Amino acid sequence: MNLFKNKLNIILLLGAGHGLNDMIAGYFLGRLVQTGSGALEIGMGLLMYNLLAFGGQYPFALLLEKVKSPGKFLVIAYGLNSVALAEFSYYPQLSIVMAGVASAIYHVSGGTVCASKNKAQDIGLFAAPGVAGLISGGYFAFENIPVMSWLMISAMLILGLLFLFFRSEKKLIPAAEEKERDHEKKFQLDRHDLIMILLLTIISLRSAVWNIFQLIHESNYSWLIAIASSAFAGKIIGGWLSDRIGWRLYTFLSLIFATPLITFFREEIILFCVGIGLLQSSIPSTTMLLISSLKGKKERAIGLSFGAAIVFGAVLFYTPVRIFLLSNIFIWITGIIMILLLFAAYRKKVFVKP
Repeated sequence: MNLFKNKLNIILLLGAGHGLNDMIAGYFLGRLVQTGSGALEIGMGLLMYNLLAFGGQYPFALLLEKVKSPGKFLVIAYGLNSVALAEFSYYPQLSIVMAGVASAIYHVSGGTVCASKNKAQDIGLFAAPGVAGLISGGYFAFENIPVMSWLMISAMLILGLLFLFFRSEKKLIPAAEEKERDHEKKFQLDRHDLIMILLLTIISLRSAVWNIFQLIHESNYSWLIAIASSAFAGKIIGGWLSDRIGWRLYTFLSLIFATPLITFFREEIILFCVGIGLLQSSIPSTTMLLISSLKGKKERAIGLSFGAAIVFGAVLFYTPVRIFLLSNIFIWITGIIMILLLFAAYRKKVFVKP
């Protein structure tokens, strides 16, 4: 019996691999801080990882479009993770570089496989374990919990399963291609959609990212665990629900409701976590919208959604633009613009499925 004949088994395997991949990264970065490494070493480690893990996704997506073998690259990604774990005690900076490269490869390759049937639910199941794994890895490191051997065993197990998937990949993936071509003709994002989604995402992230940074700085792990749980649930629920009411409609609704909750209730853990869940729940639907908008180029859409967008947001927050993004003036300006765009969208009757 072929374990991978069932597409759900593939998605669950890739989701588990995503969670472990990010847990390894979180553990590495957390160990740098926990062991009292110098500020320069910590800063370089964070910079290198983020540049490779997120900035490297789109360039790799272009490569994957030509090679067309995500299974092969999934195996390579976990090979890199396994080597990084083995040598972390001796060469931590090199391990972080390898983990960053592995993360870029894994996100794009795994996301591409999960997007093959044009379902946001599949993207949600793949993406959900990521933030939970990242925060868990950081927690294990800060609490000095000895998990390195368990991470190695888990990585080797995932590597073996991914190798079996790679062996059967050619028989499984092409079946969805014809359905994908038919679907991508049905829907394209227009300029109003793109501007609206961008503004809503920025205004939500401005508060979410800043608050999470503060929590990390204060070592407030109870809140971080609550945030990770909200993000995990949000992605799964959002993927399932957006397939049923429409990707575009769900994206607008989730971001519109997330924005005030994250912006004005940063001290109320329940409301803030609901906002985080709504914000994260839009990732599967926005990813599917990007795939449709890019005429079915799944690899590029995944690279933009999971990688380039995060790098762009980080650049904004580390430049003088951050002062404006964190100001109340920004909230009022974007609020007015969004009202105007909503009116324009309503006039064009864009709130229809998908």
